Amino acid sequence: RDTIIGLIDELAPGSEVNVAMFYFAHRGIVGALRQALQKGVAVKLLLDPNRDAFGQPRNGIPNRQTSLELLKKGAQVRWVDTHGEQMHAKMMLIKRVTGESILIAGSGNFTRRNLDGYNLETDVVVKGDSQATVFQAAEDWFGRLWNNQQGEFSVDYDAYADRSWWRTIRYRFQEFTGMSTF
Repeated sequence: RDTIIGLIDELAPGSEVNVAMFYFAHRGIVGALRQALQKGVAVKLLLDPNRDAFGQPRNGIPNRQTSLELLKKGAQVRWVDTHGEQMHAKMMLIKRVTGESILIAGSGNFTRRNLDGYNLETDVVVKGDSQATVFQAAEDWFGRLWNNQQGEFSVDYDAYADRSWWRTIRYRFQEFTGMSTF
């Protein structure tokens, strides 16, 4: 959590952040991305719509609420077009204006439960020249899903938009208290 927030906080205008995530709700990361957007950092979120979980219907919490908050600040948002399955990736790719990239990937969702010590999760941070194979592969994968290259993978934000104030309050309560499944 602290590493992710610190990396976002130090980004310069013109940097890019691409996030592909199953559950995205951590208030510290949302806040850091809000500030980054205000500084001129480009943010793209490719999220699971949280409409299905292990074969059971879900209500879209937390991704629809956090995405709306960041969309209002200038983030671009697309949903992985799931059909009963989940987009289970957990990845953040940062491209700095200096030519360095940072890839954060592993098992941890960006949620309080996963990043604040309630679950045992593993993420790795890889730093290096943006032209390195690992960063190019991550960028190509993200771009393929984002742009629907070689298939239909994602849909526009409006496909799963949710502006319900009640679900926003519910998400905030669940994230704050940890009384959630995400």
